[in-house]
Amino acid sequence: MINVEMESTLDLCDGSPLQTITIKIHDLRQESNDLWSVAIDVIGFKTDDHTRAYGQDWLNALEGATLLIRELAGGKIKDYGATITPSILPP
Repeated sequence: MINVEMESTLDLCDGSPLQTITIKIHDLRQESNDLWSVAIDVIGFKTDDHTRAYGQDWLNALEGATLLIRELAGGKIKDYGATITPSILPP
C-alpha cells in the first residue's frame, strides 16, 4: 500500500567513513481493534530499529511514524555527535 524508502548519509564528524542510513515506512494496515498501523525500519546505525506506529486513522498512523523516526534516528544522530544528509532534524 505505502512504501517509502529514504537513504541518507551519516557523517560522524570524527574522520570515520560516511555511513548509509536507510529509513523505511511500509505495510500500512487497519488492525482488528480499528486502529491503523504502519511499519518503520531505521537501518544502518550500530543497532537497527524495526517497530510500528499506531493511529486512530491512517493519516494519524503516518504522522506518528514520522515523529517516531525523528525520535529514533534523531536521538542516535545527537548521541553520536553526527550530522545526516538530508537532515531529518528540525533546524
